[in-house]
Amino acid sequence: MGGSRSAAVSGTLVLSACSSGPSTDSSSATTPEQTRACVVKANAFLADWKTFPTTLPQSPPARYTKLDQKPPTGKRAVYVRQNFPAAQSTSDGAHAAAEALGWNYQAVIYDNSVPDFIAKLDSVIATKPDFIMTNGLPAASFQKQIDDAKAAGITFVLTSVSDPPVSVPGLGGVGNATETAKVISRIHANMALSTSGRTAKTVIFSLDYPILDVSEDEYAKVMSEACPACTTEVVKIQPKDIGTPAATSQMVSKLEADPSTKYAYTMIGDIASGLAQALKPAGLDDVRIFGQVPNESSIAALRDGTNAWWVNQSSRINGYDMMDMAARISVTGRVQSDPGGYPLALLTKDNVPPGTAAPVIPENVLDLYEQTWGVGSTS
Repeated sequence: MGGSRSAAVSGTLVLSACSSGPSTDSSSATTPEQTRACVVKANAFLADWKTFPTTLPQSPPARYTKLDQKPPTGKRAVYVRQNFPAAQSTSDGAHAAAEALGWNYQAVIYDNSVPDFIAKLDSVIATKPDFIMTNGLPAASFQKQIDDAKAAGITFVLTSVSDPPVSVPGLGGVGNATETAKVISRIHANMALSTSGRTAKTVIFSLDYPILDVSEDEYAKVMSEACPACTTEVVKIQPKDIGTPAATSQMVSKLEADPSTKYAYTMIGDIASGLAQALKPAGLDDVRIFGQVPNESSIAALRDGTNAWWVNQSSRINGYDMMDMAARISVTGRVQSDPGGYPLALLTKDNVPPGTAAPVIPENVLDLYEQTWGVGSTS
């Protein structure tokens, strides 16, 4: 289906793909015939996701329709971001999109702690930008700042959260969020079912953000409904440990504790960096490592076969998408929600594009956004 996938249809296909049916007999739920049927259905679903999108999502409820008028120029957007590589990539995307819109852009980095995040937000609100953008932390953790921003005529745009948008100004945009998180986990679950033959034991290495709870719960739900023998466990990594030996050691220790666990679902590429190399001396180089938001290390590990697969939930596109919501709000004055159609692609060793960087798929996706805004040379 390329760029026209529908989240609603995709969800139905996945949830029904490997169902054991009405029988409550656990022995009949794992017969060879049912396992083969499950794998066939999982592979049929996955075939579409291995076909890279070439357009922005077109099916309802996607929001990527052409605006009736160009967004006004000269708006100012500030992205308050975490201090790790994926957030830098998102910032790069937001900056490029802001330039295309003729907007002023600034990134403010916090130290991954909530107190510093709040302090940075207060400082940014005092400068009265048109939009403040951030991701990951739930709105409840900075509700006072949202209220202050609303009073000052400022609109928040959030990604990677489970909150709904509320008002403009205020919490006006939410993207790459709940519906997208569910779709991604369904893709991962079907890959685990396909490659394991309904025997997968999975540890999810995650972060303490509510949107990731959505991903964890959806993966566990699909696996438990499809595979009575499969197990899923969640281990939280501290954001301050990302990219350090402390995170790697925590993951290796967990997998060493039960060598029968062969699936490691790492929520972002920054968590997985170095894990495959650390598992090899422990004799665990047969663990399948996968996740979303791949980085350069993830792509290299796909190429050499030490990672199994990645859902290309591009962090750079996340920056484009934040600015897309802001652009639409600036024209319509209406809240913007996650349409569940964020551009995604399933990457494996067989289809990973050339180059060392995490791919942006479609490659011309910023041009596609610009077309919907009515700006740029392709509009």
